[in-house]
Amino acid sequence: MSVRKAAGASVAALVAATLALTAGCGAGGDEPAKSKERDKSGRPTASSPATPGEEPPPREDGRERKPKGPKREATPVVPRASLTPATGSFTKKEKKYLVGRVPEGLEPAAVLEAGRTACARLRTTAKASRKDAISALKAGEIDNAEPAIEHLCPKFEPLLKAAGKK
Repeated sequence: MSVRKAAGASVAALVAATLALTAGCGAGGDEPAKSKERDKSGRPTASSPATPGEEPPPREDGRERKPKGPKREATPVVPRASLTPATGSFTKKEKKYLVGRVPEGLEPAAVLEAGRTACARLRTTAKASRKDAISALKAGEIDNAEPAIEHLCPKFEPLLKAAGKK
């Protein structure tokens, strides 16, 4: 019976992953390609539609136009006074790390765990290879690394400086 439940859960996870990967993908295969008008420099003219990833046409005065993206609304964060764990308390370092990082409705301990995970990942990577740790910091491969180093694991500041992030 437990094998069936596990298999059902695996199938459900596979279906969910497939739906997530294909969400927002239009068929588009049946539509003929639209020709785009271009000026002498090869840029689309003002009358041709801009496609995602393509530069918009320059302005009349020759300056580049910046593509307009969707505006993000600021996510409300939990105020400093309300940053308390379900049990126990946060240290001063932990509370400084959490200020301005905990969205409303999220447990502060979960955000703190993300910072601790960044420190742990840095620790294991640096133990194996200092060079790899610096490369990971440069590439932004370790989520929350900069604030985590600043507040939770300052012993890794030399790596952050070597990566050119501080």
